[in-house]
Amino acid sequence: MKFGPAAPDACEGGILAHAVYLPDGRIRKGTRLDSADIARLTAAGIGTITVARLEPGDLDEDSAADRLATALVPSGLRMSSAATGRVNIYAVGRGLVRFDRERLKQLNRVDEGITLACVQHNQLVEDGDMIATLKIIPYSLPESVIEAAISKAGGRPVFSFHPLHARPFALIQTRVEGMKPALLTATEKVTKQRLDQLGCALVDSRIVAHDSAGIAAAIGESRRLGAEAILICGASAISDRRDVVPMAVQAAGGMVDRLGLPADPGNLLMMARLDEMPVIGMPGCARSPRLNGFDWVLQLVLAGIDIDDDEIADMSIGGLLMEIASRPLPRKMVERRQPGNIAIGGILLAAGSSRRMGEVNKLLIEIDGEPLVRRAALAMLAGGIRDLVVVTGHQHEDVVAALAGLDVTFAHNADFAAGQAGSVAVGVTALPEAVSGALIALADMPFIAADLVAGMIRDHGGLGDHETRISFPVHEGRRGNPVLWGRGFFAALARLSGDMGGRQILKENPAAVNSISWHDDSIHRDIDTADDLARAGPGAAG
Repeated sequence: MKFGPAAPDACEGGILAHAVYLPDGRIRKGTRLDSADIARLTAAGIGTITVARLEPGDLDEDSAADRLATALVPSGLRMSSAATGRVNIYAVGRGLVRFDRERLKQLNRVDEGITLACVQHNQLVEDGDMIATLKIIPYSLPESVIEAAISKAGGRPVFSFHPLHARPFALIQTRVEGMKPALLTATEKVTKQRLDQLGCALVDSRIVAHDSAGIAAAIGESRRLGAEAILICGASAISDRRDVVPMAVQAAGGMVDRLGLPADPGNLLMMARLDEMPVIGMPGCARSPRLNGFDWVLQLVLAGIDIDDDEIADMSIGGLLMEIASRPLPRKMVERRQPGNIAIGGILLAAGSSRRMGEVNKLLIEIDGEPLVRRAALAMLAGGIRDLVVVTGHQHEDVVAALAGLDVTFAHNADFAAGQAGSVAVGVTALPEAVSGALIALADMPFIAADLVAGMIRDHGGLGDHETRISFPVHEGRRGNPVLWGRGFFAALARLSGDMGGRQILKENPAAVNSISWHDDSIHRDIDTADDLARAGPGAAG
C-alpha cells in the first residue's frame, strides 16, 4: 500500500486518510475517492490530500477483516459486517468464552496491523454481549500477511464459546447444635439466586445432621427427586478428604476428585462426582452472594468443561477475588437479582365429598370459629393472592355461604366426584389472563398461614423464568402444599382429568421445580378424619 500526500487529480480510487472540510460539506476519512470527489476538491482549491492507494496483492481493510474473522471465529456466533476494518463478535446465548492464550498472542504478533481482542478467559457472557473485536489498523494489508496470520493461528478459531446447559440441582445443608436457623435459610436463598441467574432450578433442598450417614442418605433422596447435580454446604468447612462431607460422598458411591481451589474466597471447595453427576462441597464463602471460586466452578460445570488439574491451576490467575473482581457476572444477570412484580392468582380446591369424615362436610368444620374453607381462603388473600378462584362441588351452596363477604370468584365443578384433577382444570380455566402464575391450595389444610403464601409468591417471583417454574414448600425433606404453578403450565393443567392432580406434569418436568424451605409441618397437615380433627387442638369443632 502506498500512503502519503498527493494532488487530488492523481488520487481517484484512493482512500482518503484524513477528513477534508469543504464549503459544500465534509469528505469523510476512509472515503474511496471517485471523480465527483476529485472535482469538489479541485473546485475548492485543495492542492494536496493524504491518501492510501492499494497495490497488487493488497486487501482493503474490510476484506482483510472479513477473511480473518471467517477463519478465526467459531461457528454459531454472530459477527457484524466489516466496517472501517472492524468485525465485532457477539455471544449467541449465555455461556463462557475461552481462548488459547498462546495462539492468540502469536496471532497478534504477526503484524502490527492485525489486532484481535477478547474478553477475559472463562468470562461468563449473556446473549448479545460483545465477546471479541477484530480490527485491521491500516487501510489495507498484503494478502500474504492475512494468510500468514491464519496459518500462525493454526487455521482454526483462537477462542471458543461454550453455552451453559441448565440442570436441576439439589442443596444439602448440614447443621450442628447451636447453629442459627436464619443462616440456613439465608444460604438457601443465596444459592437459589445463583442458580436462577444461571437458568437452573433448585429441585430439592434439605437440612440434615452433620454426619456422613445422614448426608449420604440425603444424596440418594435428592437423586430420586430428579437432581442432576448436588451442592453440599456443611456446617463446618471441609478440611481433609477424611472429613464428614467427603466421606459421605464416598459412602453414597461417589468419588472425590479435588479438595482445594486456588481462588480466594473459595479455597475450601470440594469437587466430586457420583457416576457422572457433579457433587460440589461448597466453601463457606458461598453463603454470600459475592463472587467467589464457587461461582467459577459452577459455571464450568454448566458449560460442560472438564475440570481437571490444569483447569483448576489456571484459576490462580486472577483468583484473588477479594481484591480483583475478575470475570464478574454480566450486568444483565446482576440486574435480575431483584424479584420482579408479578401477579399470582389462586385456586382453592373446595369441591371434595369429604367421605372419610362421614356425614359431615369437613370444609365447614370450624377451627377457632372459622370454617376450614374460610381459613384457607383468608390465608391466601392475606398472603397476597389476587383473583382467588374457589372451585366448588359437593354442597356447593354451603361452601359459598361459608365464604360470604370475601373477594373471591366461584367456579363449580359439576363432575367433582371424578377426582381432584377436574377441579384443577376448572380453576385454571377460570383464572384471568393477567396472572402469571397460580397458587393451588387445598381447602382442608387449615394451618397454612399467610406468611407462607407471601413467602412463596416472593420466592417464585424472584425466578427469572417464573412462568415456567413450579414452586413447592419443603419441610424436613418432604414436599408439601400449596403448589405455585407458572403460567407456562396452565394449558397442561387445564387438560387434567381423574384424580392425579398435577403429579404427571411434575413428573415430566423435574427441572422446573423450585424448592422453598418452610419451618414447620403445616404444609403437610390436612383434615381428613375425626382423628385429624382431634389432633387439630381444642379450637376445632365438628
